[in-house]
Amino acid sequence: MKRKMLWSVVGYTAVIGAGLLTRHTAREAYRKTAGAAPPENPGRRDTRWREALIWGMASGALVGVARVVGHRLGDEARRRGERRRPRRALDHLGD
Repeated sequence: MKRKMLWSVVGYTAVIGAGLLTRHTAREAYRKTAGAAPPENPGRRDTRWREALIWGMASGALVGVARVVGHRLGDEARRRGERRRPRRALDHLGD
């Protein structure tokens, strides 16, 4: 696998992982503060507008921030990985 492709996979994995972790954390925080599970389907008639809007804004903002952080960390890891080439045993002989 090419090095660039490998770091792309690492970066996207970081983004997905950050999003999933943030969504899970947001759900748990909502449960603790609101005393109930967050609305799973805002289109259902038994979901109040206020609950649906608050959950949508909060979870969307948190997941968006996590994705940006994941992208930045993944890109930084890729850049660092591209800069650091391991020295081969015979490379120092040419110095």
